[in-house]
Amino acid sequence: MKNNAMIDACLACFAACEMCATACIKMVNASHTHCIALCRDCADICALCVKFEERESAFAQQLMAVCADLCIACAEECDKFAAMHDHCKECANACRECAEECMAY
Repeated sequence: MKNNAMIDACLACFAACEMCATACIKMVNASHTHCIALCRDCADICALCVKFEERESAFAQQLMAVCADLCIACAEECDKFAAMHDHCKECANACRECAEECMAY
């Protein structure tokens, strides 16, 4: 049975991370480099989690654990800029929600 809450959280996190990374790239600010890298990694693993869940992969649970770790790291990095940029705040929130759903998997 598909975990729709996890799928929805991963898709929301994917979108928020892509938006955040793009906005940070446009700022051309070296202090956001780590944020951009984590957002890109997080977006990719969230998309992969959805794929693994949809194909009922035997490795989905292990991937969800890695996704949760990466989402937490991304949220912590985005929090550094959340007071200045709404896209970082939204990304941090989406990452936390996704981490919770993946940990509950």
